[in-house]
Amino acid sequence: MMRSLYSAISGLKNHQTYMDVIGNNIANVNTTGFKKSTVTFASALSQSMQGASAPTPAQGGSNPMQVGLGANLGSINQIMTAGSEQTTGNPTDMMIQGSGFFVLNNNGQQVYTRAGGFTQDSAGNLVDPASGAEVQGYSWGTDDTTTPNWGALGAIKFKLGDTLPGEAGFPIDEESPLLDLAAELGTVTPTTDATGDHYADTTLLGAENLTIDGLTRVPDGSSPTTGQFSFDPATGTLTFPAGFDVAGATANIHYISPVAPSAINDLTATVDYPPAPGAVVYNDATGTPVPYTLSTADTPGDGEYSVSNVNGQYQITFGANDKDGNLTSIAGDLGYDFTNKAHTLTSFSIDGNGIITGVYSNGTDSVTHKIAQIAIASFANDSGLQNIGGSFYTTSNNSGVANIGAAGEDGRGGVVSGALEMSNVDLSQEMTDMITAQRGFQANSRVITVSDTLLQELIDLKRQ
Repeated sequence: MMRSLYSAISGLKNHQTYMDVIGNNIANVNTTGFKKSTVTFASALSQSMQGASAPTPAQGGSNPMQVGLGANLGSINQIMTAGSEQTTGNPTDMMIQGSGFFVLNNNGQQVYTRAGGFTQDSAGNLVDPASGAEVQGYSWGTDDTTTPNWGALGAIKFKLGDTLPGEAGFPIDEESPLLDLAAELGTVTPTTDATGDHYADTTLLGAENLTIDGLTRVPDGSSPTTGQFSFDPATGTLTFPAGFDVAGATANIHYISPVAPSAINDLTATVDYPPAPGAVVYNDATGTPVPYTLSTADTPGDGEYSVSNVNGQYQITFGANDKDGNLTSIAGDLGYDFTNKAHTLTSFSIDGNGIITGVYSNGTDSVTHKIAQIAIASFANDSGLQNIGGSFYTTSNNSGVANIGAAGEDGRGGVVSGALEMSNVDLSQEMTDMITAQRGFQANSRVITVSDTLLQELIDLKRQ
């Protein structure tokens, strides 16, 4: 009699736990990235009334006689199936299509989540807005043609207005260098004609924003008068009024010189900042400045050049021949109009591999650059992860270690930007399970009631 009471009590406890799990599932029906749980029961140890007997030649065997002592909680399993996609249009909202988890640093603790409703803080870090946990990934440097630094898992930091890597020195100081007019041109012999005295100085070839203290610059080709000068950046020629005494001048020249290649090789030169779009580039390898125009083809032809970004610098490649057919290598300075303004981040996008690509503009042209790649973690046993709240999981003894890498590789799912993963709770299933739990609880309650009635009958025997 007492056994039935305790068996029914175990049933009540188990069904109460069952309801607790169902209630938690329903409470999180709209929680981003939530994974529902299910409950399984297992029978408790049975009390043996009689053991089993083996058959004999004269008589058959008998089965054991056992009375069950109720039920135990078998397991509470997390169901890691994917939830439905909810489109948000916000580029920092992400979901994983397939297996895997986002990796975050939550105040020094590495945690994992399927909830990809991320945002950026004031410093530009990609974070979970509820906790401030930083989304982890791999960053590119100045060169985005290679893979990122896979050994350096860290926070992903970027924001609109960031300068393109490799252009941190922009804008270039327009007051450097400052050169005394006499020191700069005193050794240059002028040529004289009706327009004035011309000083052709190759060190000024391609100089930008050139001014001279105390003098007014007039358009090139005009005839300067007293207090004026003109400048032709294509040839590096300064023109002053006829008879202007350069050797006795004390004015300073202010300009920016883009003609300082950090490397010159056969038909290529590497410079720190790019020609302005469509600018003419002048090369004096032949002793006379030769103009080159921007090529629209992959390979520059005769009289053309192309520009490519290499590790944050700009490589200018010339055609095999100049316009006169006699350039075989670059031996001198370059001159060109350049963009004296850094490219800054104006927009970004995230692709299926979790690569964040930025669009950088300087107001004249735009370039793209890879910023970082979202890290994805996979586990041998997703259901073995430990839920620590906040939609975060940590590893357990039965989850296996995190295998962290790029999305879409080694079994890890891809990234969908502008969408969130909804809860995988099925309300119709939960309501049905709730009815099952209710009826199971009621039935166990009835067992207790009937057992109590039988005990009452036993007690009443003393009165009769």
